[in-house]
Amino acid sequence: MAERDRGAVKALKANSASVCDICDLNFSGRYGVEYIEAHHKVPIAAYSSTYVLSQNDFALLCPNCHRAVHIYMKKDGLEYPEIKKKLRHQ
Repeated sequence: MAERDRGAVKALKANSASVCDICDLNFSGRYGVEYIEAHHKVPIAAYSSTYVLSQNDFALLCPNCHRAVHIYMKKDGLEYPEIKKKLRHQ
């Protein structure tokens, strides 16, 4: 199993706005604080132990979209691009 890379997540968050990749909510603009969650686009258990995570392996999501993504992954077995498309069109 690949290791979690907090450095990649920290760098991604530092270089990105607090805007959700799915619903475009600007968390900072809405709530006045910087906050965003990093979601592994591919479940971490799917990577080999030698895989090195990069910023492209993550999507920045608001808490609601992040939870919805995990629900769809578990319930329907969908992958991130499919879930993103589905949630954007609801």
